[in-house]
Amino acid sequence: MTTSELQLYEVWLMWVEFTDHPGVGKVRPVVITDLESDGLAGIVVKITSNTNYQGATDVLLEDWTQEGLLKPSVARCSQEFKFEFMDLKRMLGSLTAYDAQRISSTMALVRFESGE
Repeated sequence: MTTSELQLYEVWLMWVEFTDHPGVGKVRPVVITDLESDGLAGIVVKITSNTNYQGATDVLLEDWTQEGLLKPSVARCSQEFKFEFMDLKRMLGSLTAYDAQRISSTMALVRFESGE
């Protein structure tokens, strides 16, 4: 795959550091929410199968089976991570238009509240 093929709202596997344990993390699903103009880097948000807690900036992925995920999942829009193309391990799928729109709206709220 070439970098020019990356698209917004694709779901990938990527090593993600735990927010409460610097230097420790695991490979987990993420969704691309922003791409740099060169397509070599961007922003992803963490996807978790822990659906028990859902905060105001969490988006329950209604169409998770169509998106390449193995379990019901939540996108934690408040947990953004920078990535470079080489950080992405394997593509799982893409969000449906419905879930992508919900994440887009939530990300706009997150960025507004953080002053970006």
